[in-house]
Amino acid sequence: MWAKVAAIAGSQAGVITVGQLRDAGIADSTISEAVERGRLHQVFHGVYSVGHRYLTVHARMFAATLACGRGSVVSHGTAAWLLGLREWKPGEIDVIAPVEAGRKIAGVRRRFVPPPMGDEIWRRHGVPLTSPARTIVDCAGILDARRVSGLIEQASVAGLLDVVAIDRVLDGPRRRGTKRLLRALAPWRRYRPGIKLRSRMEAKLLPLLSEAALPIPETNAKLRLAGRVYEVDFLWRAQKLVVETDGGRFHDNPAAGARDSDRNHALADDGYRLPRLGWEDLRDRPEATVEEIARLLR
Repeated sequence: MWAKVAAIAGSQAGVITVGQLRDAGIADSTISEAVERGRLHQVFHGVYSVGHRYLTVHARMFAATLACGRGSVVSHGTAAWLLGLREWKPGEIDVIAPVEAGRKIAGVRRRFVPPPMGDEIWRRHGVPLTSPARTIVDCAGILDARRVSGLIEQASVAGLLDVVAIDRVLDGPRRRGTKRLLRALAPWRRYRPGIKLRSRMEAKLLPLLSEAALPIPETNAKLRLAGRVYEVDFLWRAQKLVVETDGGRFHDNPAAGARDSDRNHALADDGYRLPRLGWEDLRDRPEATVEEIARLLR
């Protein structure tokens, strides 16, 4: 019987429900005895880890979905963290459960929204969670406009922004935050799915260009100059304009500085103009920054 328990737990990040223990032939008295002897360790009500107390963060999230019932998935802020759309993990695990009734579980925040269906359910590290599109829609109902825009920017950098998929979710039951989300998505509708971005600075500039109705640039595009290939952040080939966003992740080191200098000389020699933007240009003077790009394009 315990071999079967181990097999079930092994397929579930090391956790198992009391119902699964009973189905495996373990009597309630034996379950109680196993808890006393340290063979089972309670994680949430009705959910145990098998053999040890230590659980990875992903195993604990999986346990939370089991505690909330069959078909439950991690959602909202917790799903955003799992997908890499936010940097910090929520203190409580956000879960959508198909049945609204049930006891309150310490450490778990039940989110009472329509359950995800079909391709709105993904898995990360074995944990069932809402898809990026569904996660963005859910988070739009609990975040302010600035944070919703930031979530969309991070999704674009991670290659997870799919405006069409978000629209499909919004075609379903009416959701809180829809107007806020649609406003944030509006400038992204001009761009093709899967547009290549590497940083939040690039993701912050792109919608500003769209709102100003400027020509759509190539992003992280390759240029062949004097027999060498260079990559640039934003490129308008016809106008011979390159815009670089100086994020520290890609530029603040000696090797990157030497590479950038070599590329900049090659661009200038070929007649390209190369304005460089920093965070303050986008944060403190976005209108003036976009107007300068528009002037150069004219």
